[in-house]
Amino acid sequence: MKKLITIIGPNGVGKSTTAKTFLEKCPKCAYVDADWCRVIHPFSFTEATQRTVTENLYCLLRNYLLCEDINTVVFPYGWHGVRKEIYETVIGKLRNDGIEFEERILVLKCSLNENIERAVRNGRDKERIARGIENTFSFYDGYDYPCIDTTELTPEQVVEKVFEIVG
Repeated sequence: MKKLITIIGPNGVGKSTTAKTFLEKCPKCAYVDADWCRVIHPFSFTEATQRTVTENLYCLLRNYLLCEDINTVVFPYGWHGVRKEIYETVIGKLRNDGIEFEERILVLKCSLNENIERAVRNGRDKERIARGIENTFSFYDGYDYPCIDTTELTPEQVVEKVFEIVG
């Protein structure tokens, strides 16, 4: 059965970096970049943009999950704000379409200092970093999914831990 590996966690924790590294190490794998599904300027989550982002994510995930040459889809995504609702809508639509897949959700976390350092290295400005820390750093603490503490780990080491969890 195909696998959908959803990587969640705070802004700047390394979700996209982990997913890209996973893609390089996993044959017959596709990577869905949620950022490209909402490249709108200026961006805000209105009803119209929420519908558009939902459809964009649904179409990409559906197409990859239906492709006979792909066994695994890796999907880094933040669940804060309305994003979890969007995710649940997309997953529901996929299941309603009869698309069979094993859903594996993993949480990435790291220390506060490392989170800030990564965000700075990623070119994020101070305001965006502060907003991310305030809105997302502790947001994922309440979820009971397998969690990987990425503090002081290379992306390759994080991916090794992902493989241990998802098989």
